[in-house]
Amino acid sequence: MTKLRRTKTLRQAITVILGIAALGIAALVFILVSVATYPTKTPRFVLTSDTGLSITSTISSSPTNQIAALLYPGVLRYLWYTAHNPLKVPITVTYLSVATVMPPAGCPTSNLNYSGTTFLGSLVVPPSGTNAVPVPISLIDSHTNRDSCENTTFNFSYEGTATYTEVYATTTAVTSLQDQSGVTYRATVTASAAADQDPVPSSPTGTVTFTDGTTTFCTVTLTANATAASTASCGPITASSVKAVYTNNDGNFIASSGTGS
Repeated sequence: MTKLRRTKTLRQAITVILGIAALGIAALVFILVSVATYPTKTPRFVLTSDTGLSITSTISSSPTNQIAALLYPGVLRYLWYTAHNPLKVPITVTYLSVATVMPPAGCPTSNLNYSGTTFLGSLVVPPSGTNAVPVPISLIDSHTNRDSCENTTFNFSYEGTATYTEVYATTTAVTSLQDQSGVTYRATVTASAAADQDPVPSSPTGTVTFTDGTTTFCTVTLTANATAASTASCGPITASSVKAVYTNNDGNFIASSGTGS
């Protein structure tokens, strides 16, 4: 099956861009905006998109727990990226990084050590769930008066990538054609998209197993049609009632079954 890629661009007030590809192993690419304080009572770290996908961030004093902390010169802190997955399938975040830093007036970027804030790995986020990963961040102790930096805000933009597999539901219908040799059964497997999915880009792939009770008559590879359906035929055979069980082979379609007589 051909893996299709499609990118959507969405915007909101603080330049949040989210791209989603449609089917198969798809790339989820985003550039998101956050702010960091130096220091103030409440560190603000929020990045969201108006599509539902969001990444929240926290400054912590711990690499194992999200314990809220302020940025202070010479003290190692941890920036925790937390990915919130609104999809009904898992996503895997493979890259997160600070793309740009917009420092406050009088407090240059050279005060901030964010060289270790790039995440490269495999952060699996469950369907409708969250997962988080820490990266080191700190303010550099320049041993000079930095009153102009206190209670100010660094503005960041983040960028990152994630992958997911879009999975579509299917239905399996069984029809029959009888002749002198017996009955030939045809299974038609049709894919459908949920309200929050892109249209189905191709026909289901995989196999159909035909059984009569506990007896298996044949297992047939599906043949794709020009629509969102695929077919498989078995026969001629003699059977009282046939069940066709569809099994997917690429992870893009959910298994289903149907019966015929």
